[in-house]
Amino acid sequence: MKSLSVFLALAFIIAGCSQHAGNDKSERIAAVVNGAEITKREVDFLYQRAANPKADSTTATNQRRSILAGLVRSELLAQQATKMKIDQSPEFILGLHDARRRLLAELAEEKIASTAKPVSQETVQQIISDNPNLFADRKLLVYEEIFVACVDVPFLQSLNSSARKGVSLTELLEAVKRKAVPFQRGTKTLTTDQIDQNLLKVLITLKPYQPVVVQVEDKFSMILMLYTAVPIPLEGKTAELAASNLANTRQRSIAISETMGGVLDHSTITYASEFKTKTTANSEKEQAVAMPVPDAVRAHNKLNQQIKLTALLTLSFTSAMLLFFGSKSILLGKLWLPRLWPAPKENALSGAIPYDYDVYEVSPAVKLTLFFLGVSTVVVVAWHLFLVWDAIPFWMMVCSLGTGILMATVASHLFNLHALNKWTTKIPWFHWMQVVFFVIILGTSVFVTIQILI
Repeated sequence: MKSLSVFLALAFIIAGCSQHAGNDKSERIAAVVNGAEITKREVDFLYQRAANPKADSTTATNQRRSILAGLVRSELLAQQATKMKIDQSPEFILGLHDARRRLLAELAEEKIASTAKPVSQETVQQIISDNPNLFADRKLLVYEEIFVACVDVPFLQSLNSSARKGVSLTELLEAVKRKAVPFQRGTKTLTTDQIDQNLLKVLITLKPYQPVVVQVEDKFSMILMLYTAVPIPLEGKTAELAASNLANTRQRSIAISETMGGVLDHSTITYASEFKTKTTANSEKEQAVAMPVPDAVRAHNKLNQQIKLTALLTLSFTSAMLLFFGSKSILLGKLWLPRLWPAPKENALSGAIPYDYDVYEVSPAVKLTLFFLGVSTVVVVAWHLFLVWDAIPFWMMVCSLGTGILMATVASHLFNLHALNKWTTKIPWFHWMQVVFFVIILGTSVFVTIQILI
């Protein structure tokens, strides 16, 4: 019923958005049901969400026909519902609202999952080597699984002791029956990649037809008995494809979890009536299902991290700008002062006319060194931006850039103050010392950023 409501809402929304999607009806219409158009765009959209990318043309055509057939049936039912005035009922309004919410949530989840980082070949090979039970040592297990509603430790120990002495599974179950303990029995045929890893650790140690009793926390117990284990390893391209799918699923889950954690922490959620948090004696039983609530501590820690990363990025921008100013001063042979606004125009005759002996020349080696330094600075700042791109909001990056330019401009003008300027001119190689200092600051800011993000 849930999938039907989402499907109907999806068809309804797309139909409303695509009634004027083109002028040539023969090109855009897939079917007309009692005057209501079903467009190819609707069919294509649903096909892309459900299609097998490796399907041949015949299979793809039949899938599209099946989708269109479903849309036609849905349209007929929708038209009949309108005649019956179901679209005016409270159930329809609530159902449509719920379907819209679910559809938007599903589309948002898909979009978030699509931002997951691609899986490298090295990661795929690492997964294969780290999980032999899923690949090289993969087996088909046939085993008996019996859930016993009992956590009586002495009784379970007696059952295990009997099993080690060679007592059959039937005799163990007779002992459980005499104890009047309810149980549920079933035979499973699963591959090792389909079995819970904790359960698999027990099964792979069993000898055929030798039962064992295990306790699952304080909830229930299980009697397990392995019948057979047939090797069916995954190797080559098949193993790589399975490992890639497993890694992609993990990456998508991580992307969704991280994004939803941030969304939840920045939300305000208030529960009312019986859904309010209670502190009564029976509150643990009544509130066994945890409700989503913002994590104030996590939100505070994330904000602190963003502030630190933004400050480090600002320091990088400031250092890069001061490196540029220092390099410019070396090329000019004097302190170069940047401006945040255009300089006022001056009379060309008012300035001093330089003589030949006033000309300052820079050697090609110095120019090459400064060029290499400038390119390296741009690369390092770009790398710093790449590191924090997903860690801080874009507006924080813009603020970092603006603040860095402003701080660098103010700092360069401080060096032009009479007291400082008189002092710095007495220090040989001052501008080179300045360049080296800010190279160290730039490298340190990037290093600390990496340490925070690890």
